[in-house]
Amino acid sequence: MAYVIADYSKIKETFPEFQATMDAMEDVLVRKAMAQWAPLRYGGLNPQAGEFGVSTIMPELFQTGAYPTGVLTTMNTWGDGYISSTTQTVPGANTLMQGNTAGNIPEDFMVGIVGIEFLEPSSRISEMRMQISDKKLPRMNLQEAWCYKRPCVIWENGYVLDEETGFALYAFALAEGPFKVKLIGIQMNRIPNKMQSSNTGAALT
Repeated sequence: MAYVIADYSKIKETFPEFQATMDAMEDVLVRKAMAQWAPLRYGGLNPQAGEFGVSTIMPELFQTGAYPTGVLTTMNTWGDGYISSTTQTVPGANTLMQGNTAGNIPEDFMVGIVGIEFLEPSSRISEMRMQISDKKLPRMNLQEAWCYKRPCVIWENGYVLDEETGFALYAFALAEGPFKVKLIGIQMNRIPNKMQSSNTGAALT
């Protein structure tokens, strides 16, 4: 699992292969979706009848701890996360994020992630670990990231979160309080109307 930790505002300087990594992830997702959702074709940002589309990764596909209790609740924004000792051990291991359907990515969506960005300094979190289905990725120490304003972790090769597949992002939290964590990558949508006709901020299922 080759990766780089950097400030997101300088990621293209620190990791010039970033755009190539994004392009490669899009190619992987398109080929997977065409095989899995056949006979649908790829319609890009403006899919028509008989096509699936692409978009940014939407936070509504995930759950995070809600203020003030930390109970896992479907996200509306990437800034919804809250670490609370009411439901979890602080300091201790916590679930930062998981799929919004009993921990799974909902049907009709595929997500390709190439990294994780903290939208604010990450000093409440010292370690992170990710699990996709039964695949457990190794722990990562994030204390190096404390010196950055908007730290991020970018992987040389990203990961695919398939529809109806489990996903969880765990972390060791040092203190209670809000956190803002965003997944970096792209999303494929089998049913365009779920993205094109629904209200902004509406739930995705």
